[in-house]
Amino acid sequence: MQIEKFSYDNKIVKYFAIATVIWGTIGMLVGIIIAILMFYPNLLGGLHDGWNSFGRLRPLHTTAVIFAFVGNMIFAGVYYSMQRLLKARMFSDALSWVHFW
Repeated sequence: MQIEKFSYDNKIVKYFAIATVIWGTIGMLVGIIIAILMFYPNLLGGLHDGWNSFGRLRPLHTTAVIFAFVGNMIFAGVYYSMQRLLKARMFSDALSWVHFW
């Protein structure tokens, strides 16, 4: 009986995981800033009509957490588990990188 050996593309999984951590940090930091501004509105010097108003930061927080953080997490999990469940590499490493970028 011959033992089969498989090699997987873990590099793309690693980069999706790194992107998950980066976007999670950015999105949650914006959420913390919004939460602090709800209790201390004058924390940033009273600049409420510019880039740091609640109306501009809330969509940024929501989009960063939902699409960037959770999306990268899902794709990292899919690229990791699919190769192991199917016991095969992805069809094309180049397509994986196109998908990442």
